[in-house]
Amino acid sequence: MDLIAAAAVGAALAMDAMTAAVSCGLKNKGRRSRAALLTAALFGVFQALMPVLGWSIGKVGSGWIGNYDHIAAFVILVLLGIKMIVDSRNEKHSGFSAQGLRELLLLSIATSIDALALGITLPATVGADTSWSMLTAVLVIGVVTFVMSFAGYYFGSAFRGGRGFYAGLIGGVLLIGIGIKTLLAG
Repeated sequence: MDLIAAAAVGAALAMDAMTAAVSCGLKNKGRRSRAALLTAALFGVFQALMPVLGWSIGKVGSGWIGNYDHIAAFVILVLLGIKMIVDSRNEKHSGFSAQGLRELLLLSIATSIDALALGITLPATVGADTSWSMLTAVLVIGVVTFVMSFAGYYFGSAFRGGRGFYAGLIGGVLLIGIGIKTLLAG
């Protein structure tokens, strides 16, 4: 198994998660370390689990996933982006409430849908010819996503300042942009 290829795939898959983490950092007013860890952990776990799910689905579901993954990610990301823009007008929101956790779970799913589709071809992409090497590959992908998302969250929170409206607006626009990019690339 090629660890460099797995890390490169992980970095490519993590770009959307990292950008979403920047948006979360811009939005959050709560405990930065806890929220950054939660964000990075969920993004990393979903980026690691989705290729396994895709691998399990295999050739049976490959056509369906390939045809609709970008549409599902687009819808989820645009709706969350719009919600973030609307919520930016309400400065009462602080930290990850239960509602914020639901948003974070949806973001984790939306940013990892491409990993689901990639899971079908991941063994060939990284040279994972055994279950053990596939497990190693998805762990590398999860760790790379965790690190990039953690850094992205802190990057976003560094620009948070006292401008909640602008931070929410920028975060929402970023999520909508990721959704549009995903739709056009699909």
